[in-house]
Amino acid sequence: MTYPPRNVPAVVHPQAYAQPYPQQYAPVQPPHTVELQSTAPAIPADSFDLPRPALVPEDEPVRVSVDNNRCHIYGICQQEAPEVFRISEGGSLHYTRAVPAEFAAKARQAVRCCPMQAVKIRGGAPGAAVYGERRPAGPVRSGTAARAGRRRIVVAGAGLAGLSAATRLRERGFDGELVLVGEEPQRPYSRPPLSKQYLSGALDEEQLAFTADEDLDAHWLLDTRVTGLDVQGSALELPGGERLPFDGLVVATGVDAKRLPEAPLFSDRIRTVRTLRDAAAVRRAMHAAKAHHVVILGGGFIGCELACTAREHGMDVTLVVHSAPLLRRVLGEKVGSVVGGIQRRAGVDVRLGTRITDWQDHGDLLRLRLDDGTLLECDFVVLGLGGEPRTEWLRGSGLDVSDGVLCAPTCHAVDAWGRTMPHIVAAGDVARWPNPRFDAQPRRVEHLIHAVEMGQHAADALLRGPARATRFAPVPRFWSEQHGTRIQAAGIPALGTEVEVVEGSLRSERFIARYSRPTPYGPQIVAAVAFDMPLELLDYRDQIGRSRPRSRGAASSRRKRR
Repeated sequence: MTYPPRNVPAVVHPQAYAQPYPQQYAPVQPPHTVELQSTAPAIPADSFDLPRPALVPEDEPVRVSVDNNRCHIYGICQQEAPEVFRISEGGSLHYTRAVPAEFAAKARQAVRCCPMQAVKIRGGAPGAAVYGERRPAGPVRSGTAARAGRRRIVVAGAGLAGLSAATRLRERGFDGELVLVGEEPQRPYSRPPLSKQYLSGALDEEQLAFTADEDLDAHWLLDTRVTGLDVQGSALELPGGERLPFDGLVVATGVDAKRLPEAPLFSDRIRTVRTLRDAAAVRRAMHAAKAHHVVILGGGFIGCELACTAREHGMDVTLVVHSAPLLRRVLGEKVGSVVGGIQRRAGVDVRLGTRITDWQDHGDLLRLRLDDGTLLECDFVVLGLGGEPRTEWLRGSGLDVSDGVLCAPTCHAVDAWGRTMPHIVAAGDVARWPNPRFDAQPRRVEHLIHAVEMGQHAADALLRGPARATRFAPVPRFWSEQHGTRIQAAGIPALGTEVEVVEGSLRSERFIARYSRPTPYGPQIVAAVAFDMPLELLDYRDQIGRSRPRSRGAASSRRKRR
């Protein structure tokens, strides 16, 4: 089957969508290709006011509620809507149930960014303040009659980034055909709890679902794998030779769990945790098989959180990590060592600087030999090694897919010749772009809040075109929980060369660490990490990307050296 052919140009123009459009979205005629080198280079953050992610205003009040049994007081809601949510000095969450229209958009963003989906919102209509009342939600059919004269935007990837982009398109007034293609059979759900609350049984599948935008007016092609992209023909390739033409494309296919090439491929005792299906298989192994000993590979957040969950179930846990200490690549050695101490105190056998050299599956158990000669016997192994961008379907498309989809600062995809594609954007874990808050180096970011914000920005960029789209300059934020200790971060700690504890102490395991690095414009603050200090972290978020004043002692020392 082939979807109805397009009868309009392959460049997305705001004028083809909904009228009236606000002035900042006035129709423009973007060029067919824009050189990546023509984009503005990264400049010092202090020299301009970096915009926060844009929200679409609402003109109706809303009501919010919080499930206290699911809320972990990460403070994300206060970061998004401080007028509505507030963490007290004692660490409890307070909020306003009846939210006036002027803060409704912020409250809705807080719901989208809540990792535990503990916040619910009722009422309101996103975008109503600008574009009038929304149409009742309903499936958009792909038949020829429905297709004639209408623009089609396709979202490849039905995860959070794809959902966020699709929702923003409707909020901005796009009234054409909107199609989301997802490989999993489920609609978008929260992935962070898979390695913790879902495995432990505290949350079920229904409780993971995102509900803030559940009435999205779109056509869902779930349980459908994308096999290729025809850039020149502006069409997705689907199984069975199907083609799905588009006028605009959002690439949001996310990442796959990394595997070890030497690990047995077909063993039921070796698992990854990336999808709901993966997590369900591990949960069955933990509960039904009554496993006693689990080996976890990987010293990142996924591996450490899996270790927490297994220990909570009374299992013996061995954490095998190639590098040292834990979370070194994410938090650095000084702060990562604190996490190692927390894990060991909880009874986790942490093996740093080692790897598995031999795998033996004996049916009823696994035997693993480490490079130091140690032989481990376990019930199953979970690989928590991070993710690989889902770009195999883009090979041969002409896009630059080395370590994800390369994007310009506006989120528009870039081809192998450095040209920006005006009708293709990327968002979420799969996208690699230069964040002008830091520098001109393209990087990927794999965090929930990032998926929300980049999906929204990518949708705006697709509508506005490369010539009018703004640069995406967010403050990346992420969190974790290690045996009861809440860890939250803003920025990119891995960029820091200097770590300074500005509040609390490492010994108490309650502190804030500020990360900075030298630049031609002075020391730049690149991140702040908090251990059990969610309220205090709020004061540091807006500092990320800005220059830290040099101390008088340092300035005097430099003058003496001259």
